[in-house]
Amino acid sequence: MKRKFRKFGIAFLGLVIALSLTGVGFAHWSDAAKIKGIMQMNSLTLAFDWVEPPICTEYWFDAEVGQLFVGEYLGKDVGNCTASYSDNVTDVHTNKRGYKTLNIEVNNAYPQYYVHTTYILHNIGTVPLNIVDRNISGEKRDSMGAVVYNLLWYDPDGDYDGSLWEDVDNSGNVTAGDLEVINLTWVDRELPFQLDPCNKQKQEVDIDFKQAAEECHSYTIHIDIIAIQWNKAYLG
Repeated sequence: MKRKFRKFGIAFLGLVIALSLTGVGFAHWSDAAKIKGIMQMNSLTLAFDWVEPPICTEYWFDAEVGQLFVGEYLGKDVGNCTASYSDNVTDVHTNKRGYKTLNIEVNNAYPQYYVHTTYILHNIGTVPLNIVDRNISGEKRDSMGAVVYNLLWYDPDGDYDGSLWEDVDNSGNVTAGDLEVINLTWVDRELPFQLDPCNKQKQEVDIDFKQAAEECHSYTIHIDIIAIQWNKAYLG
């Protein structure tokens, strides 16, 4: 009788231990803390403004007084300029829209023909950015619209102002046989500079045509702006 009771006691104790272990295991796997939250991803998107278009204005230079005046010399209507944006872009988080490229087209240009262009940059992303550089290219076309030369950007001193040269030998680099045809100078805005989200910044560039500029041709300039996150180093 004692032996049976002892076996029963041992079996009961084993069952209690088993249930205890099962209970501990069940509590371990079923207990959980719930954390609710929203993850917000950031985006870096610089664009030319969707609302306000660029403006291109003609000037002529009066050598006697050393000043620029709006329009062409003596009211002539030889050259003309237009400015526009292209390449739509939409920020994935703000859904704001803009453009990636500024295009400036000058028809029937001649030496000492001046163009002043204004445009608006807009940070349509969610993080501050630094505007650090510009990609500049272009083409020279004949009266039929065919490309005569590609235009190469050349800024030897790295001050962000420079010239476009006709790629006469089609080498893709400025060489001794190429012709300097257009000079670009930005007004009152040195690089780099910071632009915060939702903010806009007006930019201005002066364009003057050199001795090699030909009438009965058109010159198109394409400008893309390079920006990086405000706290990142630019190694370009």
